[in-house]
Amino acid sequence: MSTANHFQRILEKLSISDNERAVYTKEAEEIQNYVVDELKRVDKTFRQVFDGLSLGGSYLDRVKLNLPDEFDLHMKLKFPFDIRPTRIDQGFIYLEADLTVINPQRIHRIVLQDWLRNAFRKVFRSNQTIATTSNRVYKLTYTLEGYGCAHTILAVCGSRSISFDLVPAFEFSGSQWPFDICPVPADVSNNWPWFAIPQQKKKSAKPRTTFMVCAPHWEREIMKGKDNLKNVLRLMKGLRDAHARKLPHLSSYMLKTVLLHRLESADWERDLGTLLVEMWSHLVDHLRARRLEFFLAKDHNVFNRMNQNEIKICLENASTLLRKLCIAQTCGGSYHHVAQLFNIPN
Repeated sequence: MSTANHFQRILEKLSISDNERAVYTKEAEEIQNYVVDELKRVDKTFRQVFDGLSLGGSYLDRVKLNLPDEFDLHMKLKFPFDIRPTRIDQGFIYLEADLTVINPQRIHRIVLQDWLRNAFRKVFRSNQTIATTSNRVYKLTYTLEGYGCAHTILAVCGSRSISFDLVPAFEFSGSQWPFDICPVPADVSNNWPWFAIPQQKKKSAKPRTTFMVCAPHWEREIMKGKDNLKNVLRLMKGLRDAHARKLPHLSSYMLKTVLLHRLESADWERDLGTLLVEMWSHLVDHLRARRLEFFLAKDHNVFNRMNQNEIKICLENASTLLRKLCIAQTCGGSYHHVAQLFNIPN
C-alpha cells in the first residue's frame, strides 16, 4: 500500500460518521439556543442588540476532527446606532460611533466585555441544566469569562462534553473593510461579511478600545475547490493533536494560515503525503523565522500569541515530526509506522 493510501486511511480514522456528527450538532444547537434565550431573559440590552450566532473555526471550515465537541461562535451584536471601523494597523481597528455631543466616540472593549460577563453571571448564578430532545441532561458551567476574547460554556453529560466559545462580534460588509488591501476577491468580499472582535493590541496607546478583524467566511470561501487542501489541513491538525503537549499553543488557525498563504502557489491535486510534508515543512520554516503573517493583515505576526520559549519548543518538535514524515514519505513506510505518528492504534 502506498503512503498516499496510508494517509487516506489515517483521515478515515480521524473522522466520525455523519450520523454521530448530526447527533452532537443537534444537541449543541439546543444548548446554545438555551443559553442565548437565558441571556435575553436576564438582560434587556442583550435582548435588544443580539443579532444571531455565526459559526466559526474548524466546524465552519468543515475540517473538524473526531467528535464535534468544540464550537467557535461569533455572538453578533447590533446596537441602535451606526458603528464605523477605523484602522490602526496589524489587523487592529477602533470602532467609532456618534453617541453624544462629543463625536466620534470609541466602543470600549473592556466595558463591552464587563457588560456581557455580568449577563452571563446572572444566568449562571444558579446551577444550569438542560434536557435535550435526545433525552440527555447536560450540566452547564461558565468558565472563561471574556477576559481574553471568548465567553466559554462547558456542557457535560456523564463522559460526554461540549464546549462553546462565544465571541462578541460586530458584523461589517466588504465595502467597510478598513485597510488599503482586501485579501480576497471582490466576489467573496461583496457577498460575505467580516467581523470585529474584542482583542487587546499590545503596546497600544489606547489598549482598552482596540478590536481585531476576522473573516472566517472569506477564508472558507477561498479554500473551496482546492482539492486536497482541506484534507491536508485535517492531517496537520491530527498530527498537532497527537503531539499537543510538545507543540504548545500551536493553534488550528496557525496551521490554517500556513495553507492560506499558499492557496494559489501550491498544486493541491498532488497526493496527500507529498502535500503534508511540504506544508509541514513550511510550518517549520515559519517557526524558525518566528513569524507567520496574518492572512488578513500581513503586518501582524500570528505567532505573537506565543512566547519565545513556546516557539522554540514548537520548532524543535515540529522539526522532529518533519524528519519522520519525510522518512515515511520517501522510504515508503508501513501503515503502522505512519499511524504511530498520529497516535492511532492499529
